Formats: sequence, C-alpha cells, structure tokens
Amino acid sequence: GIGGCGKTQLVSYFLQEYSSLFEHTIYVDASSSSSIKADIQIWARSLGDGHDRDAWEDGVRVMSSVAEGKRWVLIFDNADDPTLDLVHFLPKNRGVTIIITSRNRDVGNLSTTFHLELGEMETEEAIEVLLQAARRQKPLPLEEVKSVQALTGELGCLAVALVQAGTYCYQMSSTINGVFQPYTFNQYLSLFSSHRVGLMKKVQPSPLDNYCRGAYTTLDLSFNLIPQKSRDFLHVISFWHHTDIPLDILASAAKHGFQGSFTLLPRPEAHKGIVDTLTNILCLDGKWSELQVQDIVRNLRSFSLLSSTSINDSLFLRMHPLVQSWSRDLLETQASQSYIAMAIQVLVSCGG
Repeated sequence: GIGGCGKTQLVSYFLQEYSSLFEHTIYVDASSSSSIKADIQIWARSLGDGHDRDAWEDGVRVMSSVAEGKRWVLIFDNADDPTLDLVHFLPKNRGVTIIITSRNRDVGNLSTTFHLELGEMETEEAIEVLLQAARRQKPLPLEEVKSVQALTGELGCLAVALVQAGTYCYQMSSTINGVFQPYTFNQYLSLFSSHRVGLMKKVQPSPLDNYCRGAYTTLDLSFNLIPQKSRDFLHVISFWHHTDIPLDILASAAKHGFQGSFTLLPRPEAHKGIVDTLTNILCLDGKWSELQVQDIVRNLRSFSLLSSTSINDSLFLRMHPLVQSWSRDLLETQASQSYIAMAIQVLVSCGG
C-alpha cells in the first residue's frame, strides 16, 4: 500500500492482539539487504546456547527447523526496494508465519496465502483517527465538523497524514484553569491551506503509534526509487484531475506529435523543449509506445503512487489526492510551469 497508509501499524496491532498465537516473534528491518542480514544475525546470536557466533544464514536455518506444532512469526517491515530479493531470506517451514509490509505491490507475488492491499480509509474511519490523534470527542461544533470533513478530503483519508494533523492540533492545544482549550480544526485547515508542504514534512512522533515520518517524507522515499521517466510522467498527470485519467488521451496526443490542429499565436521558445520531453516520456523512436507507457504505469503502481482500472478495453489512471498535491509541491516554480505546459499541450493536441 501507499506509504503512510498504516501497514506497519496494522501488523503491530495484530501482534499485540494475537501475541499468544506465536512462541517467537522476529522483527526485521527489510529496507535493504544489509539491514535484513544484520537483524537476522542479531536475533540468531540472542538465542545463546552456542549461537553467539551465528551468521544470518544460521538464523534462517534455525527458523527453517522449527519443530512441528510450534508457531513463530517473522516480520519483514518496509521491504520497498524493487531490487531487493527476499527469497533467500525466507525460511521454509510451515510453522513460521511470514508477514511482509511494502509499498511495492509486486512483493505480493511472494505470497502463498494472502496478499492484502491497503488503500484509503472510509471517511468515518478517517474522522475517528483524526479525532483520536487530536484528543477530541464528538459532538463537535458545526463549523468544526465542516472543517474536519474538508480536512479529511484534503488529506485523502491517508492514515499518516490524519495522525500528523491531529497530533499537531493536540500539541498546539492548552489547558487554562483546568479547561481544555483546543487548537481547532478550523485553525489547522487555515494553516494547511498556506503551509501544506511544511506541515506534511514535519517529523514528530505520534502519540498513537510513535511513527516519526511526515506524510511527504514517506512519499519522498518512494520517489527516490523510481526512474526519471516515471517521475516526469507523475508530474505531468498531477496537473489534471486525480481520478479517471484516460491513457487514450496520451496516445492520441503522441500520435499527433503533441501539436494542435491550429495555432493562434506564435509558439514560445520553450515549446520545442516541451514537445521533446513529452516525446521522450511517451514515445520510442519518436512514435507512441504503449508498452513503454505501461511500464511506467506498472512502476508507479508498484510503489502505490498510482492505480489503474481497465474499462471497455481502455485504461484509466487514478492518484491519491495527497500524492497529487505532493507531486506538484516537489517542483520549483519554473519546473512546475514546464509540467503544467506539458499537461496543457497533451490536452490541446489529443484531438488532432
């Protein structure tokens, strides 16, 4: 699921609720091959009884030899790197339950039982999370109810962003003469409209789960792993509405050479650069390449930065509203203008 949707927190909750099911719990930071090896080795050596010089391979062998009737659980957390091969770290034993959290949806191909893809919360769930993080209770004043609804819409019901917003409100609240004076959701919404980037990048431990990354920081981790063409593609489509983006308009624009059917004013100097960049993203040898574009879509989907739906043999794209805002906010003013120009140029030229 998308970064910040609550994958690690869901696993943590599961282990707290059902801790009695497992005799051993092994937690592994799966952000890199070296961190996996280090964590497995540390765990293996902690077993004592002659294991104090074990390597990570010995740890995997121990897990592969769990006695029949015993139940262990092994968690690989944040296995996001698409180049990471987890297979040789996986013990082969029915007594070991393996849980993997990842932004990379392709990791689901390793599952022999269940693959759960987390998305947005329902609006009512999102409101409950926001209120809990802010230490607020219903009923709220009518004006605040409207702000809460607007805020959950702006944040796209994304868990990490909701907790971040609620935590900020709580931290800015005060108690005067024994009376709790909340920093209202109206105040936060007003601040958010003018300081979205700063708020979403804030690093602060949550009182709910001790998660310490800001929503934008979490998304930045995915962005750093995707190739340049995927980044360019994401920036272009982020300047359209975030739902029901038809791939056909990109194909049509490319087939018309990203040129409109008529010109009312002289083209600016930057026009050729805009066409060249679009051609580089969407074409191969100067011609529309559906395979190349679908590889880009697949790459973005693998990091849960994009989703797609096929309807009547046509592919439609969708991005989370907070991903859309974050993608725009990544850009400096000049770069932003270039991507806006590309998005407009596609629309102008898709009809020939």
